[in-house]
Amino acid sequence: MRCEADRRAFSAGFCDTPAMRPCAAMLVASACLLAACGGGTAGTPAAAGLTAREYLDAREAVEKFLSAERTREAVIVARKLVEKAPEGSEFAARANEVASRALFTHARLPTSGLAPDEREALLREAALCAIRSIEPGGRDAAAIGFAALLAAGAGMHADAVRLFDEALAIEPENPAFLMHATLAALRAGGGVEGHGGIDRARAYVARRRAADPASAWNDGLDAEIALAAKDPTTAVRLADRAMAAERGMLEFRLIAARALRADGRAADAARMLSALEDAERAKPAIAEQFALALAESGDAPGAARAWSECLRANPADAFVRAECAIAHHRAGDSARAAAEMELLRAMPAAGAHLSRAEAALREETALREETTAPR
Repeated sequence: MRCEADRRAFSAGFCDTPAMRPCAAMLVASACLLAACGGGTAGTPAAAGLTAREYLDAREAVEKFLSAERTREAVIVARKLVEKAPEGSEFAARANEVASRALFTHARLPTSGLAPDEREALLREAALCAIRSIEPGGRDAAAIGFAALLAAGAGMHADAVRLFDEALAIEPENPAFLMHATLAALRAGGGVEGHGGIDRARAYVARRRAADPASAWNDGLDAEIALAAKDPTTAVRLADRAMAAERGMLEFRLIAARALRADGRAADAARMLSALEDAERAKPAIAEQFALALAESGDAPGAARAWSECLRANPADAFVRAECAIAHHRAGDSARAAAEMELLRAMPAAGAHLSRAEAALREETALREETTAPR
C-alpha cells in the first residue's frame, strides 16, 4: 500500500509511556484536523478542501494511534480525514486508504470490545473505503487485492470477485490472488455477472495450477469446489492429498473434516482432529469442527469437552463461550450451561452470540419436554 513505508517508520519511531499517553504531536495533528472539519460537532459542515499539511498531519496521527493500539481514536481521525477529502478531491483516494486500515485494525483488535454487529459494520466500512482508495485506471495490484480481501472478509463476495479480476488483469499469475478469488467465487455463488460460482472457481484453480503446479493449495481449493458441488467423496480424496503434501497445514485438516462430515463419516473426522496437539484443537475453527464431528457421532459429552478446552484458551471469545454453553446443555449439564450463560451475559461483546445461545437453549429445553411428556 502507498503508506506502508510511512507506517513502518512511524511504528518503529513511536515510543509511548506505560500508560499509553499519545505524544503531543499526535494530539496536535488530530486536534487540527478536527478543528478544520468543524470540531466534530454533529451537523457542522466541514471546511472545503484539504491541504497537503493537514493530510500528512492527520495520517501521522492515525498511524501513531494505531501503533499505540488506540484504535478508536484512529478511527475518529480517519473518518474526519475522509470527510475533509470528499470524493473527487485531490486526497480522496489516500484518505480512504488511511481510513480502511484504521477501520480494519479497530475491527480486528481483540481488545476493542466490539459487539459482533459493530465488528461487521466496521469491516464493511473498511472494505468500502479500500474500494474508494483505488484510483480510476490504477495499476497497483497490491492495493486492489487488499480491497478485494477486505470485501471478501465483509461478505461482499461479488465485489471481491470483481476486484480480484481487476488485480489479476495486472498480475494474471499471482497465486494468492487466484486462491482468494476461488474462495470468493464459491461464496458469491451464481450471482457474479451471470456466471456460476463453481465454474468460475474451477477456472481460477486451473490458472493457479498452471502458475504454481507444486502447491498443495491447488488440491485444497479443488476440495472446496467439490464440497460446493455436493461431492464430498471427491472432496475427501483431494483434501487427503493436500494434507499428505503439507502435513502441518491446519487449513487442509479443516477442509478434510468438513468433507468427512458431509460424507457421513463424522467419527473419522473426530479421530483425525483428536490427533492434533491440544493448542491446535483449542483454535476456535478447529474446535468447532471437532465438536460438530463428536456430536454427529453421538458423543455429546465429548463435544462439550471440546468446547471447554477451547474456552480455556479463549476466555474472552463470546462465540466460544456461547458454543460451550450450548454444548453443555445438550450434554445434559444444565448447571454448567447456566454458569456459562451468566458469564456470557456479562461480556460486553456478547451481542448476537448471546441471543443465539438463548434461542438454542430454549429450543433444546422445549424438545426435551416434548420428548419426556406423558402420552
